[in-house]
Amino acid sequence: MENLAEIVGKNLASLRKARGLTQQDLAEKINYSDKSISKWELGYSVPGVDVLKDFAEFYGVSIDYLVAEQKQEDLETVASKGTRQKNVNRGLIIAMTVAFVLLVVICVFFSGYYSPFAHNPAPEQNRKSLWVLFVWMVPVTLLLVFFEVRHFWHNKIANVSIASCFIWTILISFAIQFQYWNDPSENIWYILVVGIPIQVILILMLGMNLKPKKKFPR
Repeated sequence: MENLAEIVGKNLASLRKARGLTQQDLAEKINYSDKSISKWELGYSVPGVDVLKDFAEFYGVSIDYLVAEQKQEDLETVASKGTRQKNVNRGLIIAMTVAFVLLVVICVFFSGYYSPFAHNPAPEQNRKSLWVLFVWMVPVTLLLVFFEVRHFWHNKIANVSIASCFIWTILISFAIQFQYWNDPSENIWYILVVGIPIQVILILMLGMNLKPKKKFPR
């Protein structure tokens, strides 16, 4: 029978691989060094109880599950089930964020129509200007979603994609603001040129991040 360190190491390695994570990815998520994770997975030492608790919570299993011999199929099933549930929860959080921003914008927009405390000498102009809130809502929402996706998944492609959308929508929002809501109106669509070098930088950063990293022996 395998010793405890080897059993725990095999279970930790299998659960991580079933999640599709590298040791570096896992280290970023649970705040342990990749060298420590490599040492535990190779069976060189047994993690402490507090560390096992962190692993158990991350993978959605019990500590007893980590220290007992498991079949490879069971480990993959548990890992995939935990991943699906976490992705559902994270998706709900992102959806709630979008809904919250939309609700705030709608409330502010209609307050310009029905607020008894509004004293504006040009109410029609004020109501017209409130429509710009829906334009600015897009980059604000993308910014919040960017931070959530970055925190939840550490997916470089998703981060760059959302960041790119944020850059372009905020530039477009400025152009629309100045052309349709500024007085006097001003055409500044040339501001979109600023987005080109920023987009190139983001793509270059993505290429750098996707370079293969030095891996520890499995």
